[in-house]
Amino acid sequence: MQMLNRYFTPFALILILSDIYFGEPDPRDYKLSLAILGVSILVNWWLSSNTYRFIRWARQMRTLQVWLNFVWAVPLFYLLQPYWAPMWLLFVMAPVTAALYMERWPTFAVSCVSAGTMLAIYWRRGIFAEGPYAGMVLVQACFIVIFALFVHALAQTALRLRDAGLPAR
Repeated sequence: MQMLNRYFTPFALILILSDIYFGEPDPRDYKLSLAILGVSILVNWWLSSNTYRFIRWARQMRTLQVWLNFVWAVPLFYLLQPYWAPMWLLFVMAPVTAALYMERWPTFAVSCVSAGTMLAIYWRRGIFAEGPYAGMVLVQACFIVIFALFVHALAQTALRLRDAGLPAR
């Protein structure tokens, strides 16, 4: 979990702060976004700091972190996407978290839920009526699923190498 906090938390921070700076969202939208981001950082930090303290609950805490990353991506995307197109990348975080800690089918399910939710928000906003943008968002949704399965395969390969006692190069 600490690896996710080391890489994805700064990425989410860069993504959201870039949106606020370059996209200039409404004050209400950026204040809500900063509040959601602050809570997500604190909760993710607490979960990763305490996962091994509550070792019996480690699996449930990891699952909780996956779904919390999804839950936070939804309002952040909804609030900030009209101002900054790369906000869809927030929907990659929960599937990648699942890819590292879950089996293949749960990873696939989480990635499909993330991609489907993103598509539903785009549909609600009328993006599919705008021609080429429909193709763009469908490619984004496919990327979310494919990237999660790719990270899962990499993680499984690393585990097999570790278990086989082969040195990683």
